[in-house]
Amino acid sequence: MRKPPDFFELCSKWLDEKETSLHHHKVPWLVNSIFKGIGQILFCGSPVSGLLFLGGLAAGWWVIVPYCLGGCIVSTLTAFFLRQKRVLIGAGLFGYNGTLIGLTWPFFWPLSYFSIPLLILACGLSTLFSIALMGIMSNGRVNMPVVSIPFVVIFLAFLGSAYATGLVPVHPVEPVLSLSSLNLEDIHKRLVSLEEWHGLVEELFRHVVLIGLFFAGILFYSRIAALCAVMGMSLSLVVAFLLEGPEGLHQLGLHGFTSLPIAIALGGFFIAFNVPCFFYSLFATLFGIFLWLLIAPTLAPYGIPVLTIVFNVVTLLFILPLKQPYVAMKIPWLFAVNLSRAVRPEETFRWYKLHRQAARYWDNVV
Repeated sequence: MRKPPDFFELCSKWLDEKETSLHHHKVPWLVNSIFKGIGQILFCGSPVSGLLFLGGLAAGWWVIVPYCLGGCIVSTLTAFFLRQKRVLIGAGLFGYNGTLIGLTWPFFWPLSYFSIPLLILACGLSTLFSIALMGIMSNGRVNMPVVSIPFVVIFLAFLGSAYATGLVPVHPVEPVLSLSSLNLEDIHKRLVSLEEWHGLVEELFRHVVLIGLFFAGILFYSRIAALCAVMGMSLSLVVAFLLEGPEGLHQLGLHGFTSLPIAIALGGFFIAFNVPCFFYSLFATLFGIFLWLLIAPTLAPYGIPVLTIVFNVVTLLFILPLKQPYVAMKIPWLFAVNLSRAVRPEETFRWYKLHRQAARYWDNVV
């Protein structure tokens, strides 16, 4: 007997019906695509998730919100005027790189007459770079996601040029966590100190609105993604707390740019969700945290942020082997999802249950 749809499925179906009705109305469709692009920073292709993420960012630092929204608008409209596929624009796949550029921009560029035009140019170029990478990586037999490579390349190119020309002074990125701060005595003191635990709880409550809205946005789109998000954030929070105490919770690059997206991407989005997939994602997240702790201190003195470099490297590194026929046959319980089906982890999971007997089951799906 088929189970009745739950609240999340009903909301999803209702939104899908409303989005279908927007296809013949360009302006509402573009607005919907823009908010989807904001949601796609954490693989949530829902305008509701995008709105909740903006609310969370406003709770953290409201100045970021117009930058993120503007970046997503520019990158989405660039794809629209270049007449890219409507299905890709409608899914928000051209908006999230611009959103990430806008999210990071005010931390390095002061508001001025030249910083805003440069931001617009950077977001437009991120779309052009995404189009080029999609033609190389995503189409054909390679079938690898572009992830946020355009964001990293374009932002660092603009930041490096600004440093070289003196438009922006070089400021070391501090403080930053590192493996050099690993001290067993300090870890033991933090574990047994009530003051440290009290400070940790205070820091979490101080950002409860931000955390709550982001979690609500992920949960609204996918419960599997929400489960993996909890896992990823928990790992990074534990590592940060053990290394630096409550102050370690301020490391946005470790939490929001590394552990959280790695856990969601590999925990059901690009790989069909099951128990081995969950532990595969957990191991990848731990590896990403370790890699971040190695790279971040090296780049910090030069004023270069890690951004999503670690996320891109780890995600592609852990997906690529599963795309190879030999590996796919040897590890049949980890199924790399074809990009055309990487939409919502629950939908991928349903296909997995129907075709789990085939080692390369996506080739057998009509």
